Amino acid sequence: MITQQVAEFSGEAVRDVAGALVWGARSLEQPEELSENALANLRKNQNKRVIQTLTDYLREQYNTQAALVATFPDRLLKAAKNFTPGQEMDPDDIGVPALEKGEAYFINERKELRDIRDILQRSGGAKVHGTEVFSELERLDELLKSLVIFFQEIRWLILINDGSVPPSKEGIYARGAEFMASLEDL
Repeated sequence: MITQQVAEFSGEAVRDVAGALVWGARSLEQPEELSENALANLRKNQNKRVIQTLTDYLREQYNTQAALVATFPDRLLKAAKNFTPGQEMDPDDIGVPALEKGEAYFINERKELRDIRDILQRSGGAKVHGTEVFSELERLDELLKSLVIFFQEIRWLILINDGSVPPSKEGIYARGAEFMASLEDL
């Protein structure tokens, strides 16, 4: 278990956390037999073995990411919310770009999971492949979704704190026109 704490909030800490989360997702190499093309062209005699390999891979991906998610995001959010007002959170402008890259990475990972789910659905769904693989797909997708939300939340905290984006009235706009007007002020 990772025990290192985020001592203070900084652009470097944000960059490092974003990098660690992406690294964790990339740390497991996907077996070639799990490529979208290979899954789309499964032969009946390969089905059970490949689906079990996919299920195991998805479970391992989830476990690797969950360990990192359990450690870093909450601590970084807490540090951001306790940040000393009036100071820039990311004066060197390194945290926001790292968050944008991380967010894009996990959005793409979620798209790949949806593509795999679609391939499996088209080739027989749970009746042919079993429910376990779909459960693991859903579980990993939910975790990646929470990471995308985390990256967005931290990024917006930084942008608003550093004056790049004005804060909204409690973050809620009554009409789309109000939202568009707030963007024009940038």
